[in-house]
Amino acid sequence: MQRAKCRITTIAGAGLVALLLTGCGDSGQTGKNASGDKPKATRAASPATPLRLDTSARQVKYTDTEEKAFDLKVAPVSLTRGTDTDVADVRLEDGMKGMVPHYLTVSVANSGTATFDAGTAPSRFALVLADGFRGQRMSFFHTNPLGKPGTGPLETCTGTNAPTNLAAGQTALECQVVMLPKDAKPATVSYRDDSGTQIWKVEGGDADDSGILPAGRPAEATWTGSDGKGFPLTVTPKSVRKVGIDALAGYDLDAGEKDADLYFVTFEYRNKGTTELAPSMDDAVVLRTEAGQRVSQMLLISIGGAKPEGCASRVPDGMVQPGRTVQQCGVYLVDKGDKPVTVNFTPKRAKPLAWRVS
Repeated sequence: MQRAKCRITTIAGAGLVALLLTGCGDSGQTGKNASGDKPKATRAASPATPLRLDTSARQVKYTDTEEKAFDLKVAPVSLTRGTDTDVADVRLEDGMKGMVPHYLTVSVANSGTATFDAGTAPSRFALVLADGFRGQRMSFFHTNPLGKPGTGPLETCTGTNAPTNLAAGQTALECQVVMLPKDAKPATVSYRDDSGTQIWKVEGGDADDSGILPAGRPAEATWTGSDGKGFPLTVTPKSVRKVGIDALAGYDLDAGEKDADLYFVTFEYRNKGTTELAPSMDDAVVLRTEAGQRVSQMLLISIGGAKPEGCASRVPDGMVQPGRTVQQCGVYLVDKGDKPVTVNFTPKRAKPLAWRVS
């Protein structure tokens, strides 16, 4: 009797749980699997394609959950693109099917004097597309450590993990599996912590702007009112302007907000329907950043509800009549070291729109 080695890997990502099953089963027979059929030939692992990127190390100050600060040097080491065959045996949710794994290896070096728990720092890295959307990172849990590991890029990557503790002067490497749409090209690798944001460019990724409209181009959209009724609109992003934080001098900001970069974002909406429309469309405007952050409009509380100087809106006292336009300006705070790459209109129950930030 031949006992087959069994390796079961549970894969847990954002909103998904899947199983990777390889070499599993104990049929008590030779040449047949547990169902009595001849076993399928083992699928050969496809080689991963290297992608060129900036790998310069950056000095950061990482603060852990106990508010202890550590000096680190962080950097991406390598990035490769796998193939869909790498995850052919993985049971993915429908939203993940057709995506391609990318293997991002990152480095965390303890440049301080105290021992550092390195387990959480690698999670601060992200792989980001040109439109500011982050790839979906997947975590692997090996439930059968006695099983024989495979040699493909997926299994090699999941076997590279940062140690729990990192002494002064030591460096840890960790490989992360990040899923991206099949035809997408990553544009940046980012790292974020309380000390700021670091960005590394991936060669050729910023040219992948499919689906992104040029800055300022009008586009047609549908806005759903509070009564569930759809209103046809022409939506035009007029400007995305970086201004000094002193424009909010009259507002109560915390230390993190004062250290951020301030943007005024102005949109114009034309009511193309036949009934009047309540002017609340600015609630659906968000920024997507180079580091993969989704930034919503800042809620400012002021007497009379006035916006800061330089962020004026032309909004009627009542409703927007058919054929008329309204212009609305919103206030957005973006982390230092980061910047918006797209401005997005995201109405409920309708197709979102994205424009390049010039």
